[in-house]
Amino acid sequence: MLLRFLAAVLLFAALPAWAQTAAPDCTVDVGVTAGPVLDVTYRCRSTAAVTFSADDKVVASHVQDLRDGAGNKPAASGDGWTVQPVNGLAEVRYRYDLAAYATEANSTSTALRRGESVVSGLSGWLLETSGLGREPVIDIRAHTAEGLAFATGMPKVGDAYRLANTSVGFAGYTAIGKISLQEIAVPAPGSLRPGEPKKEGVLRLAILDGVSDSGRADLADWVKRTAEAESNYWQGFTAPTLLLTLIPTAGERTVGFGRTVSGGGATVAIAVGTPVDKRRLFNEWVLVHELIHTGMPYVMGRGTWLMEGAATYVEPIIRARAGWKTEDEVWHEWVMNMPRGAAVFGEGLASGREPYWAGAIFMLLADVGIRRATDGAKGLEDCLGGVLWSGMDARGRLSVPDFARVCDRAVGTNVFSTLVDQHFRKQNPIDLGALWKDLGVGMVNGQITLDDSAPEAKWRKMIVMGPPGRPPRPVKLPWQS
Repeated sequence: MLLRFLAAVLLFAALPAWAQTAAPDCTVDVGVTAGPVLDVTYRCRSTAAVTFSADDKVVASHVQDLRDGAGNKPAASGDGWTVQPVNGLAEVRYRYDLAAYATEANSTSTALRRGESVVSGLSGWLLETSGLGREPVIDIRAHTAEGLAFATGMPKVGDAYRLANTSVGFAGYTAIGKISLQEIAVPAPGSLRPGEPKKEGVLRLAILDGVSDSGRADLADWVKRTAEAESNYWQGFTAPTLLLTLIPTAGERTVGFGRTVSGGGATVAIAVGTPVDKRRLFNEWVLVHELIHTGMPYVMGRGTWLMEGAATYVEPIIRARAGWKTEDEVWHEWVMNMPRGAAVFGEGLASGREPYWAGAIFMLLADVGIRRATDGAKGLEDCLGGVLWSGMDARGRLSVPDFARVCDRAVGTNVFSTLVDQHFRKQNPIDLGALWKDLGVGMVNGQITLDDSAPEAKWRKMIVMGPPGRPPRPVKLPWQS
């Protein structure tokens, strides 16, 4: 079992290199004009018939004037069109009114429109193929009219965005139309570790239509400083390539919903209030939380508690180490909220109840356990970072036990796997009050008290602000610069 697992890890780690060198099975040329409206030319190498299918009936209803490479209209079957290849090439061309689709869909899980810009899952406008015998590698080239832009979270190969190792249906967001787009250089995952060569990744920031020039500048500054804070925790950024789309929303609080979709490349969509309130942005947790998700693989098999628990637990730590929260504020947040997840341990984490705070308690147990087992040399950041550095970034998938094994190898302990056995495979309850006492954490008149004479205080003092050998690296706020 372990050998099969290690082989899977090595195979996954090799996939990005394979994806960079493989010839594409399909190419897509997409012309973007005002609306936005798309003109799509889709070609796939094949000796057999290829079916091009819409994700659902709503998508299919917005496909206009679809023709094959000879200019003929192929017969539709359900939400798809089957095309015979000519000289080894199956081709379709169609027009797609993305603005109309996004207006009808009006959902973060599918597509949203703001003015002349749209954020949409790739399957919101690109057809899925079948009949090629495997998941195709697809190269996508965008040709935009003046004043318009196109962005995805996929890596670039030459002048094309490349979708590999996932289907169109599971691919992440695209941002298209009248968007403010900039590429921000970030340190590649793991590249800030001692002795590692310096490498750069890219964070593509797309801000949809509807924000003033000064608002866009404030949002970009917020993203850059948050990316720096994340990079300090992870010793490099969370993803080699990332698309972050900000969706202006009138009447929204400073930051609203956030959603991460990672197929083909990490993508995040977050609603931001208009007008932009620069000072309040840095008091919000959503962006830090979602970026943590982009540093982790999708955990299969009732693993929501692990993904959401890690993001919930690590988010205030990142902001504290950046100097945006105090240590007392972090412990106050945990003492007030973790009791919501404590009872779940009697049912087992696989029950799926209270994944955020039950998962956060698990991460606290793991953090203390790892520091205790390594005499403070390692902590949860080394576990999560180790999984990311092994090649298991947001594009990957792991089971709960396999995630635990990668984590344990990274820190040289069996702490995570033991806790998984106790609380995921089994239903061992916990005494949260006893844990607070051992850590020296108390509450008096609504104020946190920290007792340095408590049995586990030595480890508690490393959790929020980091171990002595790895002090926090503050990130100045705009009004402090």
